[in-house]
Amino acid sequence: MKSVITGMGIIGAGFSNIKEYTTVLKNNKSMLKQEEYEGKYIYTGRVHEEQLIKLSRKQEKMSKPVRMLLQACNEAIEQSKINVRDYRTAVIVGSSAGGLADISKAAISSEKGKRLSPYTIGNMNANSLSSSISAYLEINGLSLSLANSCTSGIDALNLARILIESNQIDVCIVGASDESVCDTVIKGFLPQRVLQSEEHPQPLFGPFSGGKGFSISEGAGVLIVENERIANQRNASILGKVEATSVTQDAVSPYQSDSTGLFMQKAVAECLQENMPTYINSQALGILENDHIEIGVYQRFFETNQIPITSIKGTVGHAMGASPLFQIIASLISISNRFIPATISAEIDAYYWNYPINTMLLEQEIDRVLITAHGYGGNNGCAMIAKGGA
Repeated sequence: MKSVITGMGIIGAGFSNIKEYTTVLKNNKSMLKQEEYEGKYIYTGRVHEEQLIKLSRKQEKMSKPVRMLLQACNEAIEQSKINVRDYRTAVIVGSSAGGLADISKAAISSEKGKRLSPYTIGNMNANSLSSSISAYLEINGLSLSLANSCTSGIDALNLARILIESNQIDVCIVGASDESVCDTVIKGFLPQRVLQSEEHPQPLFGPFSGGKGFSISEGAGVLIVENERIANQRNASILGKVEATSVTQDAVSPYQSDSTGLFMQKAVAECLQENMPTYINSQALGILENDHIEIGVYQRFFETNQIPITSIKGTVGHAMGASPLFQIIASLISISNRFIPATISAEIDAYYWNYPINTMLLEQEIDRVLITAHGYGGNNGCAMIAKGGA
């Protein structure tokens, strides 16, 4: 029995729910803002405090990644209309940075001789991401936080699919959350010269931009994934089917990926099987090697201009471990609304491929979408999401 998606929730730069995210994807407008950082101009996608809804007083002391995650979870549960306590429900949350922002803040406060809050340890702990959902919903099943770099969102979905289809659980709350726009992360990336930065302001570069770099953003996304039999029994509205997932590791270095892209190709091959996607939602950051791998994979499996390839990174930035959830949710939205999100990029013709530079409204249905993701240190993730019920 297949795993199906019955609910979704999201928060990111310039959008606080699925309705707002849908508008962003349709409008061909970047949510990224330029800011000066140590003499450089970089593009960031921040989630501002006014976007966060206070669901309870208990959450006032919780970290920003947890609060973003709970807000997205609340929206996903409401859409799914499921009582998760009625089923064998697991919680799996991916994150690249985990509690890094809070660790950084605590370290600075400690160096200044300030007394740390009793909530500090909990907010540092990456496991607080999954345990916060478990506590909020009062569910006592499997609860895992995956710190697996920028593929974490797909990794969480992959594990959920395995557990559901092996009948170990009935339902899984699949999430990802990252507070990426913080000093430690930005300063860590600057020496690698992979952030979009110049000494003077310049036009925004995005996916497939010939190595100009990526825009860092933050946010959270949540999916309700359940056994198709259970979804049908409770007459749930099925947003999409998790047709296939695959994850691989380049096994080259914790600091590098395999420039040949062979193991990304393997992940894609396992997801394709005999089914071609209507379009591809590519990670495509604007990092030269990353974009080169993506294009190499597509040339291996698809004919030029046969299938549209898009990347939403120029629109919403790269939210680290939450990015695959942004991509998957964008794919689900596109399936229900029959459009392909635009690729916002300055050098769109660089690889002579079929990029929709404006939102493509389609008369025909979108049958399935292929989603790809890479992670620092050689992680590769791929998922095939198909349309829901008949």
